[in-house]
Amino acid sequence: MNIGIRIQELRKANHITARTLAEKINISPSFISAIENDTTKLSLKTLTNICEALGVSLSDFFNPKLSPTDQKLITVIMSLPEQKKYELLQFLTGLEEK
Repeated sequence: MNIGIRIQELRKANHITARTLAEKINISPSFISAIENDTTKLSLKTLTNICEALGVSLSDFFNPKLSPTDQKLITVIMSLPEQKKYELLQFLTGLEEK
């Protein structure tokens, strides 16, 4: 697994720029770029901070069962109130029937 590519995939799935991610975890945007381009190493602490900022556990980072987009969908859905989840389910079920 290429860690830099995985970070970039998750970042893009979350619609976060490298600069925004860097600001969230208090590192330079050039360091994010170097990580994504596999020209530098990163510490476990930095990777943990990146994962937290991107809403993914370390376990899911290394063992993705879902695409980054699917992971983002689940994160958004989990944050919805129950009534909104129900309404979304009804909407999605309607899309399946078409």
